[in-house]
Amino acid sequence: MFSENNRKQLKRIASLIITAIVVLLVGQSALTNVGSQSNVVSTGANQPATDEISWDYEADVVVVGAGASGLTAALKALDDGASVLLVEANFDVGGHVAVSEGQFHSGGGTIDQDNWGIEDSADLYYYDHTRGTSINSRYNDPEYTRSIANAMAETYDWLLDNGIKTLDVEPMVRAYYRDGGNDGDSVGRMTYVDASDWENTYTGTEAAGIGISRPIEQTLRQEGAQFLLNYHMDKIYRDGIFEGQVTGIQASYSPTILPGETEPLQSLMSDGNIEENREIVNIKANKAVIICTGGSTGNVEFRTMLDPRLGEYMDGLAGMPFSDQDASGEYAAMEIGAALGSLGNYTSVVGANITAPQRFGTQYGYGRGWTEDSVIWPLVRTNGIVPDYNSLVIVNMVGERIGNEDQYAMAQMDTAREPFFDQALTGTFIDLEGDGNAEAYGGPLWAIMDQAAVDRNGWDMEAEGVLDYAEGYAFKADTLEELADMVVNKYYEDVEMDPATLVDTITRYNGFVDAGNDEDWQRETTLVNKIEEGPFYALWATPSMHDTLAGIRVDGNMQVVDIYGQTIPNLFAAGEASGGMRVHGLGRVMTSGYVAGRAAASVDEEGFATADTALNEAHAGAETNHLTKTNKAEYFSYRGLSQGTMTHSEKMAEIEAWEQADDSETDTEEAVEADDVSMDNVFEGQSNDGFGGRVRIQITVDGDQITDIQILEQSETVGIGVEALDALAEQALVAQSAELDVVSGATVSSNAFMEALQNAMETAGLP
Repeated sequence: MFSENNRKQLKRIASLIITAIVVLLVGQSALTNVGSQSNVVSTGANQPATDEISWDYEADVVVVGAGASGLTAALKALDDGASVLLVEANFDVGGHVAVSEGQFHSGGGTIDQDNWGIEDSADLYYYDHTRGTSINSRYNDPEYTRSIANAMAETYDWLLDNGIKTLDVEPMVRAYYRDGGNDGDSVGRMTYVDASDWENTYTGTEAAGIGISRPIEQTLRQEGAQFLLNYHMDKIYRDGIFEGQVTGIQASYSPTILPGETEPLQSLMSDGNIEENREIVNIKANKAVIICTGGSTGNVEFRTMLDPRLGEYMDGLAGMPFSDQDASGEYAAMEIGAALGSLGNYTSVVGANITAPQRFGTQYGYGRGWTEDSVIWPLVRTNGIVPDYNSLVIVNMVGERIGNEDQYAMAQMDTAREPFFDQALTGTFIDLEGDGNAEAYGGPLWAIMDQAAVDRNGWDMEAEGVLDYAEGYAFKADTLEELADMVVNKYYEDVEMDPATLVDTITRYNGFVDAGNDEDWQRETTLVNKIEEGPFYALWATPSMHDTLAGIRVDGNMQVVDIYGQTIPNLFAAGEASGGMRVHGLGRVMTSGYVAGRAAASVDEEGFATADTALNEAHAGAETNHLTKTNKAEYFSYRGLSQGTMTHSEKMAEIEAWEQADDSETDTEEAVEADDVSMDNVFEGQSNDGFGGRVRIQITVDGDQITDIQILEQSETVGIGVEALDALAEQALVAQSAELDVVSGATVSSNAFMEALQNAMETAGLP
């Protein structure tokens, strides 16, 4: 056992070590550059006494970050009687949720699950998200997960009471781990937000996450919360490093000024805004500080501590350039002794952490993208093109193919993509000096395609706002040799693409297409078109980062835990800034905010939460413990069913059919292939402007009548766009026309279907 004196000595040594590490990591700087990936932290470990600080503002609860968790935490604390001040680095609230699709992943017996007859409970949710057989669950913290499970249905109902609406769509499952995915859910838990009352001025699209942030923001402003926007939290004040109470924060002015402008952007709503522009302000927290800064994916130094492969070349982060995740909350908490939690979640590759961009030739290629209606379009610059994997190869910095493109083209949550990522993140070996000291690189990846691909897809490669030639995310040349000479590898400018290597790569690949056999990487599905018709293009196709999967260690009340396992008085963390669970969707984020807000409002004089984290019997859900008694190997064995998103009842029907199948069951794919429809009467059309990119349809024609419409390709949102396409196909068969009424809530998907249908009809010679 350590004596008290030894313990104090260890604390002093640990304080010096942490300070030294942080100084080394950030180069003794505290940069505040809005919209960049600068490391925004303070480095002074010495804390002034509380009575020496000149406080500019104060509130019972100071919430740092006004995204999904921060807004929820603030509203719950306000409901529980605390005064609240939200500090947000951006010009407006919302964070990642405001530019998201609004996937409201929640379980434990929510009202929407009850409405659809889905049997779920806190126990079943907890069981699903702690089982070691699922990559999304095996590293989760049991105490954190238990607290989330207990509060999730309660939080869901409370949020609906506070203005959030959900679509009347059956809760869904996706990428179930027993079928090759990484999702541990065993019942339908994913619902979608109804954002029809709100315009998403951030993205300029129908991204539904705005239907979460705006209603909560509106309620907060109406109920008296204060907002200090354009201020970045740089320091947390505590009476000591490993002892004493947290008393408040320091924040610095961080306005967002668009290129060519002189005035900062302003928030849409203004009630409760504090008008302030001093360089530094100090904010006192009488009860608690809640860190809701959104995570760490945008901080290169932080993320490479946990996974050295995640270099600076991954610059097209989810949420950017509207919402960064700069690890400022993590660093500030670490400075005063906080530990990090669930670090194992950070290094898992597929889906929730690292993913392929959905649009090539632009910096911010994650997700559905942006339009010129976005208020920050000058920062976005371009939206890229949705890739046609049948028409391209992926090469590394020197011009070599880096893996099987079929894997890169797979769905985001498909674990079969992992071999491609493993190769792409480490598989380039370069000896720049020729001295026998080769180094392993990840670095930028480039999609190489030709003019024939452009023509097949109807892309306008020169239109303003499509490809980012100006910033070096796209290149065009008449020959492959010239293209290789033009390419500049961002962040690795000293590594040049070799013209001879690129030519050899494409020549070899074209031979594989002719032979129908990829000898190098065993590509099959997308081994379709040769690349031989100039001009040629090199488009940025580098992986991007999605969720933050680890963060500040907290207990069940979301109260921060230090490196000795002791809770830090008056300090809480929620959302992606908190470490404890890996699960995609807003349910965990918002539930942790709810728990943190409840706990922060409950702190005693010593700064410790007194709130009860036990399950509220009113939200107990169904009795599902019988569903958790599945400890036989047979239950966890791989089934190989579909991994795609589907409703709960569809998945249950698929499982039931699988269970009842016998060895003589006819393969459904073979039955489909046996259909002898004459291809002379079949025509295709496509649109590149769906909510998820390309929508491709096929029509069958008899005389001057359309007799059948099939959706061949789409990436629309399940429960919204997918259903809209099906409904429009039925309408079009009746109307025999592409002039249809748009489906409410799915305008973009509807317009894309009608454009694709019109193109198919024109090809068929129909009026």
